[in-house]
Amino acid sequence: MADDLIPNQILMLIGVIAGTLCIYASSLDVIGGVLAIIAAVVSTVYGTNTLRKIGKYSLGTGVPSIVYMLTAVGLVSYVSAMLISSYINMAMAFPLLAIILAVIISTIISLICKHIFKIQVEILSKSFISISVASLLLMLSMSCLLAKTYSPDMIYELVIQNGLIILIMILSVMAIQNPYNACMGPNEDQYRTLSLAVSNTFMMLILISIISMLNTQYWILYLVISLVGWFILFSKYVRYSKQQAASIRRFGLWPDGDGDD
Repeated sequence: MADDLIPNQILMLIGVIAGTLCIYASSLDVIGGVLAIIAAVVSTVYGTNTLRKIGKYSLGTGVPSIVYMLTAVGLVSYVSAMLISSYINMAMAFPLLAIILAVIISTIISLICKHIFKIQVEILSKSFISISVASLLLMLSMSCLLAKTYSPDMIYELVIQNGLIILIMILSVMAIQNPYNACMGPNEDQYRTLSLAVSNTFMMLILISIISMLNTQYWILYLVISLVGWFILFSKYVRYSKQQAASIRRFGLWPDGDGDD
């Protein structure tokens, strides 16, 4: 894995702070959906980069399992916070309470993995917390795009009750997990992996934008932003891949020796 150009701490701060603020601002007319898209992008980058960090400990097939498990933690935190904030009639508490619950639950799971299953990975707790919070923010941002608000009552009606939350959970797993699985290897590079992560996020948002036509007249704007974002970032991913690809001969076989003609 190549040295990172952007520290994970910076991506964490951007993902949590910018993602949360954008979710709170998602109730704004027109621009609220754009901010929800931004929240989805920074959340995916945060989650994927954390996965890159824990992936270097050679957990192998455990990496996909970790993402599925911690996305489930994010979903449990999401639904629990929604119910609690609705019960106490404090809609503004919903996103922050969901983050707090995700931190608590993922910390408990990491302690179980460390002390019962004896998984001795030094960054396990920090990574579990980061991925669960990132997946939570990603699911919340897509829900806010569909519901045009972070209000728990509206999200319950427009996202939970009709079962769209299952689709959102699957998309969240794929957005965070697929880029590292696709790019992993000895020459895995932060820019290449994260460009694919953002490209995947915009691809997921294309679908969410189309579904949002049921609730908002601005869905076409969100669809255009998602399409343009996907095209730009996928082009960058292809360019990075070509730059870092192994040298091969025109007829497709691996070169002899060190690859020189």
